[in-house]
Amino acid sequence: MNHIKSLIYIAYCLAAIGLFFTSCSSDEKITKEPPAKDLVLKAREFLQEDIVLSTHATMNGVNKTLLPAGCPTKFNFTWPDNNTMKVSLKNFSVGKMPLTVSFRCDVEFIQLNTYEKDTYKGSGWIKFQGNDGETFSEENAGNGTSNTVKGSGITGYFNVDTKQINFIVDYNMMSVRSECFLQTIDKTRIDRFEQEFEQYEKDLAKYKEEHGLS
Repeated sequence: MNHIKSLIYIAYCLAAIGLFFTSCSSDEKITKEPPAKDLVLKAREFLQEDIVLSTHATMNGVNKTLLPAGCPTKFNFTWPDNNTMKVSLKNFSVGKMPLTVSFRCDVEFIQLNTYEKDTYKGSGWIKFQGNDGETFSEENAGNGTSNTVKGSGITGYFNVDTKQINFIVDYNMMSVRSECFLQTIDKTRIDRFEQEFEQYEKDLAKYKEEHGLS
């Protein structure tokens, strides 16, 4: 009897494992498919040209922007084709970071998987993802020398209804990343970018002084 119970238990475990991997395989297939065309169209209509977003710049996992509100950062959004968006930022540097980055990466829009839908609840969410971006020469307005950075990439989420966005840019250089935390896009920030950045620099200097940082 104990032997039969053991066989039943093993069969149950194998069935559960099989169901788990089947579910994962099915979910993986879904995430490789593009979202509904109307969602991408709404994203294309809104995510255009220069947009200012607040970001945290990290190096080796350390937040170099320091301030909870992050650093105002100008991103540029263009569309090489209907389902491909190019995300670019020029001369990105914070405080005394030892490098300045000009980086761009093409991202494709895909559906959220089951686990992501638990985090990004409600309608309107789409995912964008791209790999192996490139650094480029600002001297030639981004049209000159460029170098592909293997292992770099962008992964993010955008809600076409609420205009919320968040994404991570991994430059794969000196363990530097830009983390654009969840926020609602305000397109009028582009008109105040210089003032916002100047205020950020002042607030950063004050924070360092108050905390004994160099």
